[in-house]
Amino acid sequence: MYHDELLSSLHESTAVKLLQSNNAPLTLGFLYDQFKRKQRVTIPQSELTEALTAYLELLVDTHAGLYGATAVTYLRIWCDDTHRFLRRYYESGSDDPVYELTPDTERTIAWVEELQKSDFIGTESRFLRIFDLLQEIVTYSTEDVTVRLAQLEKDKADIQSQIDVIKATGAIEQYSQTQIKERFFEANDVSRRLLADFREVEANFSAMALQVQKQQVAGGVRKGQIVGQVLDADAMLKESDQGRSFYAFWEFLISPQRQDELQELLTAVYRLPDLQKIESTQGQRLRRLKRNLIDAAAKIVESNRRLGEKLRKLLDEQNLAEARRVMELAVEIKQTAVSLIPHPPVEKEFFFLEAAPAVDMPLERPLWTPPVNVSYTDIDLESADADLSTANLEALFNQFYVDESRLCRYIAALLDKKGTATLGEVTAVYPLTQGLAELVAYAVIASRDEGHQIDETGWEELKLAENGRVVRLPLIIFGKEL
Repeated sequence: MYHDELLSSLHESTAVKLLQSNNAPLTLGFLYDQFKRKQRVTIPQSELTEALTAYLELLVDTHAGLYGATAVTYLRIWCDDTHRFLRRYYESGSDDPVYELTPDTERTIAWVEELQKSDFIGTESRFLRIFDLLQEIVTYSTEDVTVRLAQLEKDKADIQSQIDVIKATGAIEQYSQTQIKERFFEANDVSRRLLADFREVEANFSAMALQVQKQQVAGGVRKGQIVGQVLDADAMLKESDQGRSFYAFWEFLISPQRQDELQELLTAVYRLPDLQKIESTQGQRLRRLKRNLIDAAAKIVESNRRLGEKLRKLLDEQNLAEARRVMELAVEIKQTAVSLIPHPPVEKEFFFLEAAPAVDMPLERPLWTPPVNVSYTDIDLESADADLSTANLEALFNQFYVDESRLCRYIAALLDKKGTATLGEVTAVYPLTQGLAELVAYAVIASRDEGHQIDETGWEELKLAENGRVVRLPLIIFGKEL
């Protein structure tokens, strides 16, 4: 880092502008609360405007006159070309624009987070992680078979030694409470940086889209050149170190087996007694890790799709422009030809046809296909009996509707009294009136909302009042959304 480079970077950096702005506490505090503390990647404009209005009203009591603009004004300023603290765009199929943090804002928030004094700083796990990384580099970078086999034999001996100790003593080595917390907070920190890095990857795809738009307005560029440049840029990005790493991660993430494995690990970690009392935002970041990773990675894939869409529109526009130009040239040729004839000759019949000619193109003739002969001699037809009695038709007409909003009110009323409630506790206070269909509706609500969970390791039996049958289903726990 040289003086002139630093001078230019500090003058043009959006992150520095954000830190130097008079409204930095407002901007960083509000964006951190909405995006980081609540762990969201995008937020609709209507929701973000309402939240910012409430945030400004809260600051009026303690900082009167400091922030005089409206929420709409602040959001517009944060998105303009001068500031670029937020990115505003429309998602497909939605009329309400959404906002997301820019890469510079992500870096600024991460830097401010690191300024905060941490109550717990782990050193053992970080050193061991460095040691393991160095060991992996040495092991997997060598082409010497002897070295690789020696390392594997050493690992095998270590594992066998641990097995022998466990068989001999019956005791297993466990992490202490400090070691568990140290590794847990390190995992949270890595997940925070990983989600922030996705903005940089998405910015690269956006730069490619901008390159396509610049090629579109440039004159004298052929379609083949534009397509070639875009495909070369796309291939270059995928073949880069960053591109290879992302697409390897994406293949890992879209695997249902890996997703289930990740979710099982997160569930097991948060059930540990040593981590039950951690209520900080940092400690809860891993809880929504799978959903946040999928959302962030899907946005990058969507950026790539939009790049292809821009290319298609570009080619369509050029095709229309060329067709329009051809028509204009044809009209000019006709006008020029007519102007060169001082006295048009009298039209005479040169060739006469009694009827319109029939044009048969060779490629229009269909290929010969053998005829299909269908025989019904070997098929025995049986007459069907339809029972249209009143008893059978009652089941068709006596349909009912399960009101999910009523069930949600039952759940909310019980959660106001206690933090969590099982499905059995809900039905005990609000008995089932529509039988099995009502149970299915409760299960749909539990799988759809983030605050609820379905524990497939536990079971619960519920009795249906209508016929006395007992239904055994996975344990459904309702809770307030984090």
